[in-house]
Amino acid sequence: MKKLIIVLLMAPTAIFSQCIMGDCENGVGTYIFEDGTITDGEWKNGELNGIGCEISYNEEGEFQGSYDGEFKNGTYHGWGTETLYDDDGYLLGTYVGNFVDNDYSGWGIWIWTDGTIEKGIYKDGELE
Repeated sequence: MKKLIIVLLMAPTAIFSQCIMGDCENGVGTYIFEDGTITDGEWKNGELNGIGCEISYNEEGEFQGSYDGEFKNGTYHGWGTETLYDDDGYLLGTYVGNFVDNDYSGWGIWIWTDGTIEKGIYKDGELE
């Protein structure tokens, strides 16, 4: 656990892309990208497949959000939780629900920081 915390603290200054822990080809591992984005979980054929998490940064190294849940061929696919932040680091909201190829798809609920709650069936990323 201490190693993962150290990795997370170093993430915004990372200038390389590589598997830093475990097996990121066919196993369980942690991969860090040039922009500092960290992916951790179950890998198959070099892509996240199964349960995992992702901590995202933009090109300037600013924290953008996180995802915890199921992956399929490197995309958010299945049940998961996504939390998004704006460019100033303020929480925008959290979505809990189903994903298909990185889009909100199926039942889900968005809870926004202003108190707005949007729940129901999503299709192609939009609430129907």
